[in-house]
Amino acid sequence: MKAFIFFIICKLAVLNAFSQPFVSIIPQPQHLETREGSFPLHDAKLSIPKDAKAKKVVQFFVDAIKQQTGVLLSATKASAYSIHFAYKKSISEPEGYEINITPKSILVEANNDKGLFWAVQTLRQLLPLEKTTVIELPCLQIKDAPQYAWRSNMLDVGRHFFSVEFIKKHIDLLSLYKINKFHWHLTDDQGWRIAIKKYPRLTTVGAWRKEADGSSHGGFYTQDQIKEVVSYAQQRNITIIPEIEMPGHCMAAIVAYPELSCRKKQLEVPAYFGVINDVYCAGQELTYEFCQNVLTEVLALFPSKYIHIGGDEVPKFRWQHCPVCQQRIKTEGIKDEHGLQSYFIKRIQKFLQLKGRILIGWDEIMEGGADKNAVIEVWRGQEKANEAIANGNSIIQTLYLDAPPGSLTLKKSFEFNPSVEGKNNKVLGADCPLWTEWVTEYNAGYMLYPRLQAFAERLWNDKTSYADFHKRLRRHYERLDKMQVMFGAEDKNLLVTELKFLPAEKNWRLYAQTGLDELQVFYSLNDEPPTEYSFFDSLTISSPEKINLVPMRRGKQALSALKYTIIDHRALGKKVRYKESYHENYKKIGDYGLTDGIRGGLNFGDGGWMGWFGKNLDVIVDMDSSVAIQYLELNCLQQTQSWILLPKKVEFFISEDGENWKQLTTQTHNVPDEDFKPQVHVFSYRIPIPLRTRYIRAIATNYGKLPDWHNGAGSDAWIFSDELIVR
Repeated sequence: MKAFIFFIICKLAVLNAFSQPFVSIIPQPQHLETREGSFPLHDAKLSIPKDAKAKKVVQFFVDAIKQQTGVLLSATKASAYSIHFAYKKSISEPEGYEINITPKSILVEANNDKGLFWAVQTLRQLLPLEKTTVIELPCLQIKDAPQYAWRSNMLDVGRHFFSVEFIKKHIDLLSLYKINKFHWHLTDDQGWRIAIKKYPRLTTVGAWRKEADGSSHGGFYTQDQIKEVVSYAQQRNITIIPEIEMPGHCMAAIVAYPELSCRKKQLEVPAYFGVINDVYCAGQELTYEFCQNVLTEVLALFPSKYIHIGGDEVPKFRWQHCPVCQQRIKTEGIKDEHGLQSYFIKRIQKFLQLKGRILIGWDEIMEGGADKNAVIEVWRGQEKANEAIANGNSIIQTLYLDAPPGSLTLKKSFEFNPSVEGKNNKVLGADCPLWTEWVTEYNAGYMLYPRLQAFAERLWNDKTSYADFHKRLRRHYERLDKMQVMFGAEDKNLLVTELKFLPAEKNWRLYAQTGLDELQVFYSLNDEPPTEYSFFDSLTISSPEKINLVPMRRGKQALSALKYTIIDHRALGKKVRYKESYHENYKKIGDYGLTDGIRGGLNFGDGGWMGWFGKNLDVIVDMDSSVAIQYLELNCLQQTQSWILLPKKVEFFISEDGENWKQLTTQTHNVPDEDFKPQVHVFSYRIPIPLRTRYIRAIATNYGKLPDWHNGAGSDAWIFSDELIVR
């Protein structure tokens, strides 16, 4: 009898467990209790609050339900079911809210309209994703408030421009997941994206750059568009924090107005990335006048009390050699160039304070000393966080989303913890920046989602488990699909390709590993546009070709197109011997690395290059037998930003026995060291009368130590080469 009763109790418990709805809300509320029954939203009467701000929240709720499901709520409908929104002063948290859903009513309460809005975003996640005439919401009780007040995403639109339509859709998603700050990185070396009426050349000149392939990239937002986006964000409970970079990362402005720099030299908006020596001249008053005039227009567009001025990665080389900057250091009694940076930041901070605003800067603004009233955005680790807090500053921690999902996985994103033990009162919250050197509208969704959802969860409620979060996340993939968001994989890069030469087969194999099963890789050979032909895992190339790849997902291009080039020449497939060992990270196929026919592009990490760090390139090719030759070529890469400099000289030799060498030529170049534009230089020699030889040798002499103007001054330089060509 006891066994039977125990069986009945267990059976009822199981049935009750299955009767409880699975509620998938991200971020998970602090307290959520599901109950039996449901509420017929489609059949309910809406009570309109009197408060103007609350009315706007309710109207957003009505519009969202109509757009998502087709159901239109009414305040005049006669119904036994009701929906009420109200203020409740006993809810102390400024963004806190409570929801109580019973079979007869929904009661939404908060301290203010911000809390009511987050309650609406929670309710939206309970709605069906399809159009319907019947909406049954599960009965539940929620009491909720965020763990951190600062929950931000930064989007860099300086490196690549993003349209207003993209920004609005992005804000919709941030708001849905209760991210309350949008950090808009509007200016950088590669582009100025905000119209400033007093300085029109910032956008007519500084917003555009010439790419390596000759195309133009750029764009900017008019002040009317900025106002439109700011208003759009406000309606979704998001404050936009503008970032106007200074005193570094300002090449676009300097190109537009060269008088702002130390050298006063006319330059070009760079199409390369990294830290650039040319920054604002911190010694002249003209620079401060310019920055204050720009910020005056920015402040008129953005009501946020916080203004981000960047302040990161400011090389001091130009200041060290600028008489005006050196005079400023002397006049102001400043210790050194780090002190000059501190002087610059504090002047801008004082200007913002007089306007009632608070300065935010990256943690480099502590160099030379930072005012304790500035907010420090920490990106260089816990040591910098502790340093800022010790100085009395409040901080914002960071989780950089530009790391590929293969390294920064979803689980690692979920494990992000912005707290500082014993000093958490100084941690405002965190930001998840997406830098866009290699990100465009094509792949931004893959980089942001689902990792941003994990970030949102941790900033709102850090008490949940990864297993529970992941279970809820599965439901949200369908939501992202409905919103046409091209989200990425959880722990894999979207696409990894590699072209390899196979000496034994005398052909090439193109390998492709996709992070999502539905991703297709379309291809074509030579200059034909990619067609419906696609391949899975690998593709065999039997002869030298140009290979064009276009990743596609659901009928749309998913990433920027990829191109590989295989060339034919007499040393193709010949074994190579190296006098100086190459670097393990850049070795191609080793013995055949400089004779595999695979050309490198302008990205040194594209798999087409071999690298020597602090060493000469000294290579010998065995042609197997004596052959007639009349042309030699060695291609080398210069990417000064990445410590890759052209060799000082390239020497070509020939030999019949591989021991005794005859020098044919010494080739040099006239490419300036400070030409930061990525470029491939061809060291070539056309032999006047064809010669016969079995062995060919090329020696490229390393640049040596990086000069004092370089950010890596004193360190070794790299040599990069892709092919030793023999004809």
